[in-house]
Amino acid sequence: MSGPRIALLGVWLLLAAAFLVGGDSTLAYYARIGFWVMAGVHVLECLVFLPLLRRAPGSLGGHLANTLVFGVLHVRELREAEAGTG
Repeated sequence: MSGPRIALLGVWLLLAAAFLVGGDSTLAYYARIGFWVMAGVHVLECLVFLPLLRRAPGSLGGHLANTLVFGVLHVRELREAEAGTG
C-alpha cells in the first residue's frame, strides 16, 4: 500500500474515531463534520467515475469500495492501468 493511501486511511480512522469517542467537544464536532464531508465527496467521486469503474477489470463492488475509501487515488491507479494496457 502506498504512502498516500496509508495517510488517507489514517485520516478516515481519526475522523471515524470521533463517533466512537463521542463527547461534545469542539474537536469531536468538527471531526464528525469532516467525516461526513469526506464521505459525501467520495460518494460523488463514485458517481462521477462510474463509467471508468465499470470498464476496469475486476469487481465493480470492489472498485466502488476502494473509491469510497481512497477516492481519486484509486481512480488514478485505474487510469494508469488503463493507459498502460491500451
